Amino acid sequence: MKNYVYTSSLAIHLHGFIDYKRALGYKYDVEAYVIHRFDEYWEKYNGNSTEITRESLNGWMERTPGEEVSSRSSRISVVRQLTIYMNGMGIRSYIPMDKYVKTHPVVHVLSMAEIAELFQVIDSYVSKRYPIFSIRMRQGYKVLFRLILTTGLRRTEAVSIRIGDVDWSSGIITIYNAKGHKDRLVYVSGDMLDLLKEYRQYLKGFIGQEPEWLFPSFNIQDHVSATALGAKFKTYWKMTSYSRTSEKNPTLHALRHTYVVIRMNQWIAQGVNVNVMLPYLSRQLGHKSPEETFYYYHQVMDAFRIIQQKDTFAPAVLPEVRIR
Repeated sequence: MKNYVYTSSLAIHLHGFIDYKRALGYKYDVEAYVIHRFDEYWEKYNGNSTEITRESLNGWMERTPGEEVSSRSSRISVVRQLTIYMNGMGIRSYIPMDKYVKTHPVVHVLSMAEIAELFQVIDSYVSKRYPIFSIRMRQGYKVLFRLILTTGLRRTEAVSIRIGDVDWSSGIITIYNAKGHKDRLVYVSGDMLDLLKEYRQYLKGFIGQEPEWLFPSFNIQDHVSATALGAKFKTYWKMTSYSRTSEKNPTLHALRHTYVVIRMNQWIAQGVNVNVMLPYLSRQLGHKSPEETFYYYHQVMDAFRIIQQKDTFAPAVLPEVRIR
């Protein structure tokens, strides 16, 4: 732990800030170096002033030659924490708000028309390779893609479900060792549970025994590959008419985004407060916290508005796309 000596007119507050953060259990080594740089900046450009104003931070807010945007954001963030600390001590200070926001790709949420055509392709597709496995997985893909769409499961979670992970009476699936090494319970609808039960009986009859995995691979001792499932989704999507008009074709993860929008559609149509329901959605999705789901929620909002313009509300998905 390196201890810097601050010498500017703000030195007493800078030392107090670092001591305070370390007393809370933070190492604050990198931040202490940033404060050292800020101490030099303050002494050079603000002399004996002890008041942090917007104007006094103008030079600090500028991006230096060759500096990464994220690096600039990090040092501004440290000074922001400093000014919050000083305000808490009763020393009125300007709090800089400029920060780097990482851009994310535009989310593709499937419309009801896209969903319907996609599942028409899935339900009618017949592969010419590995005929026995393809016949079995023709039924498996019908169920697997619907399961992801109606629960928001990640593809790695969906393919690794064991028969024993499903409570076949209540429709609760236990997801073990998911992202963040956490287990959780996922609830499926009555229609989806009926479809899973039908598929389970089909699978047992086709193989001649009940396998360990709900979606066994060519080698029934293993489950279907998540990577292969993603590639299969791309194959199916390219066979839809929408693949020729989409600016950017969706990946399998789009079904998870679409699930979120469908749930919001249902809640809004029922007059349910979406913000109240987000913690429950957070648990269903396997997010670390409701805050992560809030980000996820806002990420799909633009796409959600587009879908609202393109589609009328559909109260359920499975009756629209399943083929009994």
